[in-house]
Amino acid sequence: HLQFRNPKELQNMVSSWELFRGNFVGLNEKTKILEKESVVRLGQRVYDMAEYVSKELTPKWDDEYATLVHGDYKAMNVFLPSDDAADDKPPIMIDFSCAGIGYGISDVGMHICHANLAEDLENGGEEELLEGYLTALEEAVSRRKGESWTYPRDVALRHYQLACIDYLRFILGRFWRTATPESFEKKKASKNTTLINRNVDAAMAFIEKVDKYLEVFEQEIKA
Repeated sequence: HLQFRNPKELQNMVSSWELFRGNFVGLNEKTKILEKESVVRLGQRVYDMAEYVSKELTPKWDDEYATLVHGDYKAMNVFLPSDDAADDKPPIMIDFSCAGIGYGISDVGMHICHANLAEDLENGGEEELLEGYLTALEEAVSRRKGESWTYPRDVALRHYQLACIDYLRFILGRFWRTATPESFEKKKASKNTTLINRNVDAAMAFIEKVDKYLEVFEQEIKA
């Protein structure tokens, strides 16, 4: 929730976006998305929606879809078993300093853009990853409840879209103010850095996606 973030991150949102956009616009074919009118205003739009998005992503502990979330589900915080490990050996997660109550799909939203190349999410790739998570979650909760439980896909998609908007708010407020093509190049091999802060194609694809998601909720508020 925003109450746990440095208020300067939000206060500097618009200027941070202007700096980021100025550093990347015209760089290559992918960065043409930065010339789109709605994307030019992206910093202001994220700022205007920040409180609403934060509230919508902050469920009570007994909310039907609330779970314990990791809160910093980046690639470096997940250790996968080696290729020769037993098939039933699960991944190991570390660093629970940001754990709390939320929607588990917030972790999914962060992890997908943190660890997947833009081309891997095209042509249904992103949807396949989401469906894999939702199916596994439904199976796990159904076993625990002893009865069938579902996460309606329209509800899940709404939570996912909100999570992506909120993650852009975090990245823009925390990292993109000082981002440049040169800093991306320097960090390009850093597995501890989110892909959208070291890979231009991934960053532009994420911006294009969040631009569309913002429009959904801007219309929702107006309705």
